[in-house]
Amino acid sequence: MNRISRPFSWTLLLAAVFLAALLVSCGSAPKADQAQGPSDACGPYEPTDTDVQKLLTYGRAAFTSPDWVKSYTVDPYKMTLTRRNDAIQAIAYSEYLIFTCGYTQDDLNNYFNDEGFNIIFNDYEAHTLTKFCEQGGATLYEYDLVDEGNNFTARYWVKQDTNTRILVYMLVFPQADSAGLNEYSQKLFPSLTTCP
Repeated sequence: MNRISRPFSWTLLLAAVFLAALLVSCGSAPKADQAQGPSDACGPYEPTDTDVQKLLTYGRAAFTSPDWVKSYTVDPYKMTLTRRNDAIQAIAYSEYLIFTCGYTQDDLNNYFNDEGFNIIFNDYEAHTLTKFCEQGGATLYEYDLVDEGNNFTARYWVKQDTNTRILVYMLVFPQADSAGLNEYSQKLFPSLTTCP
């Protein structure tokens, strides 16, 4: 009878235990894109690496000038990205919002309403809704703003990206620079650049 030597059998046993432990740890290890951290009743609410990259790369090609200074934050339920261009007094602000349980039209109406826009434009002396339109899964709000006596125009897009994610994008330009606002709006949202 062919017998396996004791040292060889111990090596096989050790290898089998190691392989089993490796398979168990790989099977239970979170995937690279899964959020690691706190969750609510519907799942993780921290932005994933994919969420972060999606926001950082959306429209990036439009902001090649070094005058656009970028900063971003990652928070529970959202990520924000701000690009400021003091040379032309313009701001590009975006958020990637996480609704772990999904969202309904009522949720959107409760989030993007007069009270919500009062908070969004809290730092401005005045804000007036001038246009509103929808196309497909995107909505555009256009506002006239006043800041320190200067007039600005804001375009604020809400795009339903997935059933749990919403992309918000806002451009603010001086009212006198409507050409610049139109140029960047076209680059970011070619099918919904402005309301008719």
